[in-house]
Amino acid sequence: MVDASALPDAIELAIVGAGPHALTLVAHLLQKRQALRGRCLVFDPSGTWMRQWHHQFAAFEIPHLRSPAVHHPDPDSFALRRFAESRSAELFPPYDLPGTHLFRDFCQSVIQRWQVQDWVYPAQVLRVEPLRPRFRLELHSGETIVARRVVITGGGSKPHWPAWVSQILD
Repeated sequence: MVDASALPDAIELAIVGAGPHALTLVAHLLQKRQALRGRCLVFDPSGTWMRQWHHQFAAFEIPHLRSPAVHHPDPDSFALRRFAESRSAELFPPYDLPGTHLFRDFCQSVIQRWQVQDWVYPAQVLRVEPLRPRFRLELHSGETIVARRVVITGGGSKPHWPAWVSQILD
């Protein structure tokens, strides 16, 4: 978790949400552009990677993922399969669906391997405002930060897009 008193004025990339999609994005970005290290922040109220994902899987007692072992946050397609070599009983047939605990532990290994433990800033993003060519994020604490790019990796809830989103040109 990032020290809440150390919010910079501006960053290159703001990622909203700290679930598996955000972790996937961060790992793939770092594989391609190590220069982004230290220039990105992930914003999540928990201040921790995967907190809501773990909570929801535990609450619903979900034993395994729906996707086969090749679908995971690490850029290496075979990383989860190698990680599971000593835990093959946690890959469910017929498509080697990773067990919940196996996937949780694997994601922790991805976080450690890519050294992104301290990328999650403990804050809820309340508003994203365009400043062209940048964006201002307003946090629940009243703090603001400017980002060159913003990626929202929210989970299963219906997104509520501000009106200005439809005005952005590709």
